[in-house]
Amino acid sequence: MSLANIEARVIGSRVISVIEERGRVVAIGHDGIWVETVQRSGCHGCAAKSGCGTGLLGDFWASASRVFVPVDSAQHRQIALHDTVRIGIAENTLASSALVVYLLPLVTMLLGALGGEALAAEAGAISGAVVGLLTGGVAVRLYGYWNRRNPAFVPQFLGLERSHPCAVPASLK
Repeated sequence: MSLANIEARVIGSRVISVIEERGRVVAIGHDGIWVETVQRSGCHGCAAKSGCGTGLLGDFWASASRVFVPVDSAQHRQIALHDTVRIGIAENTLASSALVVYLLPLVTMLLGALGGEALAAEAGAISGAVVGLLTGGVAVRLYGYWNRRNPAFVPQFLGLERSHPCAVPASLK
């Protein structure tokens, strides 16, 4: 999910920052919708985007991802297939998850390398780093598994956007 927009939402008595993304409704279920968002590189803002190698590579590697978003019955009746919707996730949830996903494997790799070097010099450091990296990867998978039903990790439906339709590039359909 690209960092399209950040806005503040009042939930209960707290104000939390929500990272917002636009997407297209590709399926409607009985308790929610499937939304397709296009993941692009951040390089599409300058005047040279059509001739820029970075922008062209970003278009080449762009991919669409689908995510299930629960909606209540009142909102469900307003949504039609191919509508553009705004979805969001709490900023602190995204930031803490990013720290876990990126930092945990790195820390466990470094700890494994240090432990391996103490036991068996260079060969131990190399094998310890590999074992530490794999351990960190498994820990990230477990983190995702343990939080799969956590409501903070579920994207929230923020509203319909009828005035600005969201188009998915033909190459991704």
